[in-house]
Amino acid sequence: MLVSLDNTEYQIAMERMRRRLARNDAQFQEGDIGVIAGEKTEYVNHCLAIASFLLKDWTGAVDGDGNEIKYTEQVGAQMLEDNVGLFLFVLEHSGELAASKKVEQVETLEKPSPASSGKASGRGRKPKSES
Repeated sequence: MLVSLDNTEYQIAMERMRRRLARNDAQFQEGDIGVIAGEKTEYVNHCLAIASFLLKDWTGAVDGDGNEIKYTEQVGAQMLEDNVGLFLFVLEHSGELAASKKVEQVETLEKPSPASSGKASGRGRKPKSES
């Protein structure tokens, strides 16, 4: 099961990851190359964010022996790290969900609302014609 790419938790996790990477990079002088102990790559962090906030569950995933693999965030992150195709698939389809959601919102906002009398109770009544 996938969640839309515009998921707030995912967006916050990505912003936090970018700030952490920038903070780590700031420790080095221009031209220096280094790694901070325990630091993870941007890709590994991104896989964890996807596994935590975009990829919520799966069916049909099996190991080399044909045994079903139960979804957890850690297993999802590892599968994404090991399979760039899966990583791209999740991003692509989560992006499609976000785009579809945006289209639905625009269509909903553009729909004309039914005539109203201005009362909280809803539609206005047609005036009675005199006979």
